Parts: sequence; structure tokens; C-alpha cells
Amino acid sequence: MDSSYEIKVSIIVPIYNATQYLEQCVRSLMMQTYHNIEYLFIDDASNDGSVDMLRTLIDEYPSRIAQCKIYENDINKGVAFCRHVCMKNATGEFLIHVDSDDYVDLWFIEKMLVKAVDSNSDVVICNTINVYKNKIKVNPPIQEVDRSELIKRLLIGTAHNALWNKLVKRSIIVQNNLYPDEGYRILEDKAISFRMVYFANKVEYINEPLYFYRKREDSLTKNNQRVLLPMLKSIMRLVDDFFRTHPTDETIDSGIKSFKVGVAGSLLIYKPDDEDLKSLLKSMPLSAIKTNTYIPFYYRVALYSAKLGLPWIVTIIRYIIDFHSGYNKKKIENKTAIL
Repeated sequence: MDSSYEIKVSIIVPIYNATQYLEQCVRSLMMQTYHNIEYLFIDDASNDGSVDMLRTLIDEYPSRIAQCKIYENDINKGVAFCRHVCMKNATGEFLIHVDSDDYVDLWFIEKMLVKAVDSNSDVVICNTINVYKNKIKVNPPIQEVDRSELIKRLLIGTAHNALWNKLVKRSIIVQNNLYPDEGYRILEDKAISFRMVYFANKVEYINEPLYFYRKREDSLTKNNQRVLLPMLKSIMRLVDDFFRTHPTDETIDSGIKSFKVGVAGSLLIYKPDDEDLKSLLKSMPLSAIKTNTYIPFYYRVALYSAKLGLPWIVTIIRYIIDFHSGYNKKKIENKTAIL
């Protein structure tokens, strides 16, 4: 157990206009019970004084100053670029990510690392707490499943793809080139997580909420599935390319099929003229739609209707979804603003 204190852990923290939450985040990191930590902060061209605040906060913890590295982008390049830079420069045996608007338990690193060392695991996943404006909510206990089932759940989205609750041995990243694609403005974690687990010899779990995830109303992807579509299509191609050269089993194959059904459902509802939709629908048996309980019910109804040649049902579903999301109202407001 004591030998774990010789192991360096790298913590990667991308920052962009984070002054509202940065103090709580940084203090929770500086006050970790574990000592041998390398902090890699990267500011993505903030214009709210985030870097000055960061430096001031670090100065309050003299024993941590030498452990901190701060990188600054001249222009905003996105979170994938930021993660990529820090992952390339990390030197710890293990690494983990923390978002600058979140914060962590003071035992976060120590408990994760002890679990990794004691169980000889390449990846350790902890439970999380959702932090809302006026309340916090502990997420249900993580279901401890085998590697193939976890890959399936990451693909279909029933397991969280975030990198910030997953301590990973850095050699997994380096040896398999699992660095974020800088073209991803969002969902860069989903493109990495399933491959990270695939290459891990062993995955362990801590069913204790050690990470506090802030659920923000101004999130880019909140209630805006259209924003995700280009990245989902890119990840779908990545999944196809990856598993074309890496062996799968029945469980992983099931996850791949279910993921594609979900992507097809999103395209059908939000971008029906997409060039990939026709081929997805053509290759998709009705049974794959009927048995896929991982996607919203209205996706299944829409896909089923499209396969049966009932486009009017799809149109009605699309209208209802847009009405409830306020999308139609926003389109009208935008047209009015232009006029």
C-alpha cells in the first residue's frame, strides 16, 4: 500500500472562461491527500482572467507549485486539442482528467490509485455526484460488469464516457495512440473511452462518489441533439474502422449494432437528408430496431415507420420533438431577427 506513494499521477485540467467555478476546482485538487501529483493546466484563450486566478490560487499552496505546469493557447482550439497537449506532456504512470467547472473529493486520487495498485488494474472508475444549481444528487451505484459489457455500455451510452471519473495507466494511452482527435469540439471522450477499456487488461470500480460533476444549464449539448450529429457520425466511422482490425465478441457486436441504430435514429429525426442515413436504414433489420431498448421509444417508432414506408409518422414525431424542445420557436425568432 505504501509503495503506491512513489507512483506519480498526472491530472489534466482544460480551462476556458472558468472564473465562476475555478476556485472550488483548484482548491479541491491542491488539497488532495495524495502527494505525488503532476498538475497540467491548459487555458484555451480565456478572456475572463482565468489564468491569473489559477496562478494566484496555486501560489497559496507552496508545496504544490513545483508540481504545476500551465499551458496557454493563443486562440481558442477546443477541449480535444487541450487534452491532447496535456496527455502528450504528462509524465505520470497514471493519468486522469478534471473539468475546470467541477471539483473532487479530497481523497479522489489516493483512493483511485490504491484501488489500481491493489487490484493490478489498468483502469479504475469511480462513482460521481451531479451538482445542480440548488441541489446535489449521488448517482446510482456503478454496475460492475466485465470488459466486453462495459465497452457495449460505453458505445450505447448507458455507461458514462467521461474521462474524468476514470484513472488510466498512461502506457495504455501511449502504446495505443489514444490521444483525442483535435477535430472533435465535443464528444472527444466517447471516441477514447471504449478503446481505452478495450486495451485494459483489467478494469476495477470504486462505488463511492469521488467526483462532483456540475450540471450546467448553458451546456453546449443540452437539449441540442443537432450539435452532436457530426461527431456521432465521426465516432461511428471510428468504431467501424477500429473493430475491423480488432477482435470482438457477441456482447461487443451487440453494442456496435445498438450504437448504429441510435445514430440512425438521431439522423432520421434531426437530419433526414443526411447521406449516410439511407445506407444505415437499408442495412438495418427490423429486429435490430425492435429489440433496441437503449434508445428513446420515439426513435424506434420513427425508424420502424421509415423502414415500413410510412414517412408521415416520422414527420409527426419530428414536429412533436421540435415543438417540445423549442426548436421551431428558435427558428422563427432567428428569421425575425434577420428580417
